Amino acid sequence: MDSVVWCHCADAHLGYKQYNLPQRLKDFGHAFDTCISLIIKQKPDFVVFAGDLFEHYNPNPPELRQAITILKKLKNLEENHREIPIYVISGNHDVSYSASKRYGGDILDFLQDLELIHYLKDSYEIVEKDGQPIALVAGLRFWGKKTPERLEAFCSENKNALARDDIPKILLLHAFLEGTVANYDITPYALNITPFDYIAIGHYHMKWPTNFTDQANKIFSSGATEHRTSAEWNHPRGFITVKAEKNGGKWAINPTFISYEVREKKLITKDFDLTTANEVIRVTRELIKNNDKKEILLKLYLTGTLKRGEYSFINLQELKKLAKHALYVDIINHLTFTTIKLTETISDRDAYLEVLKNTFNIKEQYRDSYLALIENIIRIAEDRDFTQLATKLLDDFVEKNPDAIKMPEMGVEPQKAKPKPSTKRAKAVKKRRPSKKLDSFTSKGGNK
Repeated sequence: MDSVVWCHCADAHLGYKQYNLPQRLKDFGHAFDTCISLIIKQKPDFVVFAGDLFEHYNPNPPELRQAITILKKLKNLEENHREIPIYVISGNHDVSYSASKRYGGDILDFLQDLELIHYLKDSYEIVEKDGQPIALVAGLRFWGKKTPERLEAFCSENKNALARDDIPKILLLHAFLEGTVANYDITPYALNITPFDYIAIGHYHMKWPTNFTDQANKIFSSGATEHRTSAEWNHPRGFITVKAEKNGGKWAINPTFISYEVREKKLITKDFDLTTANEVIRVTRELIKNNDKKEILLKLYLTGTLKRGEYSFINLQELKKLAKHALYVDIINHLTFTTIKLTETISDRDAYLEVLKNTFNIKEQYRDSYLALIENIIRIAEDRDFTQLATKLLDDFVEKNPDAIKMPEMGVEPQKAKPKPSTKRAKAVKKRRPSKKLDSFTSKGGNK
């Protein structure tokens, strides 16, 4: 066959009750149902799913029924359509390997026993259509940082099967790729040197790459079927339809990302710079009022600087109650406070003096000297070790000006130290003989 079509999706996380809301539990099921329904309309030869079908390795009966109902759609098609096989690997959420050993299998084994999925566990299968092979699909279970060595071993153990070029070869991985997150599991180079024509990535919940214009690329992430964290809210949800065609002895890959709508969400970041509590409350009230849509998920990040003493004036819980239509509202408070007077025209020197006065209690006659010290530290910090330099300069300053720092007035007389016992009394204590009872245990005759 010179042309093959498949669809790639991942990370359904069925059973995730986000924010402890029953509606979110339904949302994840609805998103996966939408994904599979749209995939069926694409009429692919097969589907690949790159891990984390479930949020937990031991899903509750409603979540399991949800998965079974949706997966059955791939089998119960119209009479003139063959069923669409789906090839699945485990992720870091949906399988516990210790529990699998203890119970002799996992939830994905159960779905395979029901003939709803093809479960790949460091293995491969040949996909057939009308009795003819059309693709090789391989899948590794979640290995984390061990992914590169396990992939190398798998390719070595199956080099004969992976050497064939008459059918496209697809690899399923649940791993973080370098370039997507800082703490990655595997590099693009380690994947590009493998004999696979298409590599389906799960675990990274966003579409990758952001555009599919690079014809040489063979590594793709479809993203999750629903938004699992607010960091994903600005990224579309969907799946990838892939058409592979034989071209000059090689398989040319043509991927298309297909998105769909899920529950509306909005993430707002508001930087107040230098501000007051009243201004924060006023603006936050307006933001909530203007974005309080029906059943929306709304999250606000507040940043900026408040004057000391005003931090406690902002009641986030009361502000959240202003939303009357949203399903969920969260306000993340990253506001800080300062002792410097709030003015945009303050000079650096005045700002330093304000800190010396209000924070460190530096006496007025020493502030110019201390300010010169700070400027000296800043001037040469780029060329020397800042911590050691700062410590030395501060120690020298305090040694030369021992009374420069004004101790706070506590209004309580310091406690006098208890007098040490006199020398005569100390000697008397040392010469005190043991009691007769103690003598009886320490004499040569033992216990009398």
